[in-house]
Amino acid sequence: MPTPLPPDWSDRLALDRAHVWHPFTQMQIHEADPPVPVVGGEGCDLLLANGERVLDGISSWWTCLHGHGHPRLVGALERQAGKLDHAMFAGFTHEPALELVARLRPRLPANLTRAFFSDDGSTAVEVALKMAFQAQHQRGEQGRDHFGALRGGYHGDTLGAVGVGELENFMTGLFRPLLLACERLDVPEDPRRELAPDLTGWEARLASARADLTAFFAAHGKRLAAFIAEPLIQCAGGMRMWPPELLQELRAQCDVHGVYLILDEVATGFGRTGTFLACEQAGVAPDLLCLSKGLTGGTLPLSMTWATEEIYRHFWGTPASDRAFLHGHSYTANPTACAVACASLALFDDEPVLARAQALGEAMRSAFATLATNPAIRQARTLGAIGACRLVDPTTGVAHPPEQRFGWRLHRRALDQGLLVRPIGDCLYLLPPLNTPPARLAEAAETLLQLLDA
Repeated sequence: MPTPLPPDWSDRLALDRAHVWHPFTQMQIHEADPPVPVVGGEGCDLLLANGERVLDGISSWWTCLHGHGHPRLVGALERQAGKLDHAMFAGFTHEPALELVARLRPRLPANLTRAFFSDDGSTAVEVALKMAFQAQHQRGEQGRDHFGALRGGYHGDTLGAVGVGELENFMTGLFRPLLLACERLDVPEDPRRELAPDLTGWEARLASARADLTAFFAAHGKRLAAFIAEPLIQCAGGMRMWPPELLQELRAQCDVHGVYLILDEVATGFGRTGTFLACEQAGVAPDLLCLSKGLTGGTLPLSMTWATEEIYRHFWGTPASDRAFLHGHSYTANPTACAVACASLALFDDEPVLARAQALGEAMRSAFATLATNPAIRQARTLGAIGACRLVDPTTGVAHPPEQRFGWRLHRRALDQGLLVRPIGDCLYLLPPLNTPPARLAEAAETLLQLLDA
């Protein structure tokens, strides 16, 4: 049984129930099962109001990069907030934004030279979509009024981002009448990421997928302003890991057909997949790159959309030319957030962050090898410091019916055992902060095995 909450939380939870609307939640469930109060964070753990400590196995929605409350990030926040908390970025500039550009640009593909600031991953995607469409229009390609995207993708919850996400999932189909025109391409999962891969016929399937990709562009390439993809892993789509060879072919087809390639590294960037950016593993450079989440180490909201000089020059002109990119947000390039992002990037220089990520990746593979011994686990796979598997009914080998809410029940029971996991449908995954001691992953695997056996 979970430890009871302190008495003073009764009134706070009543206030929450009376007035707060939580994300991705059917609020009726909180009448009987209230949200879990969090009072602190320390390293790879969250501290709950009942005094318990839980491993943040999902990095608080994939944001917390170096652990909670890292002193370097907290110090940067305090110093900058006391100096310049915020200033509008239209017509002004400031040192934290310029330092962030200078620190980040050498770590990105060399063709990305122009940075546009916004607030979160979804808005970074909105910026990229609008930039791509307007650049095509202003270079004389007015017929390019569609976008391309991968099936199973997720790029955020604002309407443009929803429009290039997966339409057939639980949260986007309702908005179909409001969305932009998007053509979707299927790509296979990469069995080579699995712990026990069956590679029978894989080369033929890969060749067939490459041919399908070529046919897709032959059919739609003339109408596409851009194609957007999460490189190598579709996170919210169930941690679907797809082949780098197809990312390379995607880049090639975009070049052939004059289509801009947008890579959404909001979740995959900053070492999560074992390299600073996932696209490095395929040797692919996009025309537009979306970054957020780990950009500030998960401390403050901030995002960036990086563009090539070729795209930027299509917006160059006099004020009367109507070529400017007229987009912005109140908190664009917030100085405090930029200062924290600089501190986060400095850790990559001053500490062995990527080496830790690689060690965590090895521990992740070992943890999922342990999990895979349970008959309720299928398709265990890893990519860098991300591990995932399918949850099935061990008696039938198929996923639990949605109405049983098996993943949610596993999530709440794991919290009682000191572990935060939050399955996506039948996908159980771990994506912890990069400072997580590898031994904690072994403990997490044992906890999950005990819960699945129960």
